Amino acid sequence: MLVFIPNLIVAYVVAVSSGFSVAASLLLPWSMLPDVVDDFRLANRNSKGHEAIFYSLYAFFTKFAAGISLGVSTLCLQFAGYDTGACRQPPPVVYTLKLLIGAAPVACITTGLMILVLYPISEDVRLRNKLALEELSLSQTNAVLLYFPYIRQP
Repeated sequence: MLVFIPNLIVAYVVAVSSGFSVAASLLLPWSMLPDVVDDFRLANRNSKGHEAIFYSLYAFFTKFAAGISLGVSTLCLQFAGYDTGACRQPPPVVYTLKLLIGAAPVACITTGLMILVLYPISEDVRLRNKLALEELSLSQTNAVLLYFPYIRQP
């Protein structure tokens, strides 16, 4: 928007909306991760202790995507004719920077929101998973008490 309408009010609107989108892109995956771990735990009841794998894979792919985006943007600037020693850059470099700062993040955020709409764990599913995990934990506690009756129940 700021590329086509260079105005101070538009700049503030773009800055606020960019702040919201960056915050959402950083916070939403971290808030979704426990739901994914719980859903995996219910789907694989005999499997335990995979939380660290989920969290480390998320951190790895986040850093991997950042590296890929840095490489792609560097290549785009190189193809546009960016000169590291020059004080003034050619017009294709300026246009490429505007695209990399404006259109590319909007496209990525829109794609992420489309994927988020297809996210299978809704609030109802999350509550059902929470109840099922509580029942699973209670049944496992009862099984332990059955085998070890001398353990006091709180």
